Amino acid sequence: MLKQLTIACFSLMVCLAACVDATNWRPCGGTGRNTVKFTVEGCEGRRLCPVRRGQSYWVEMQFKGSSDADTLVASVLGKSRGMSSAMPLSTNNFDSNACDYLNGGCPVRRNTVHTYRYPLFIEPFFPPSTYLINYGLKDATGRSQGCARLIIRVM
Repeated sequence: MLKQLTIACFSLMVCLAACVDATNWRPCGGTGRNTVKFTVEGCEGRRLCPVRRGQSYWVEMQFKGSSDADTLVASVLGKSRGMSSAMPLSTNNFDSNACDYLNGGCPVRRNTVHTYRYPLFIEPFFPPSTYLINYGLKDATGRSQGCARLIIRVM
């Protein structure tokens, strides 16, 4: 009995540690199934990710290559209440060439786990609001290599 209780407590502690370490995200429908892990600096363990205008946050996505690719393009789309469709949240400061932020650079290899890490700047002119964000990585053919959704609150 004591052994079972010890195992149960240990399992609970491991689960809680995993929850606190991760950003609360979901894969983007069918296109995000290759996404292994997604984190945003300061959002660990939060359902709603608070970000401040004028600051940068490290975004990290681990994904398993869905196909071989020589190039990789990043995009950030957001939708707030009252918006009929998602809008690009990237600006001139956003570098969409994801290869420059990939561990080891491109090419992406099929069935290999890659890590993308980028310092995302929240522009001072973004309206304070809550947004559903799609952060995606696509190859030159438009095939999704990784995609994650999360809810942010711009303050």
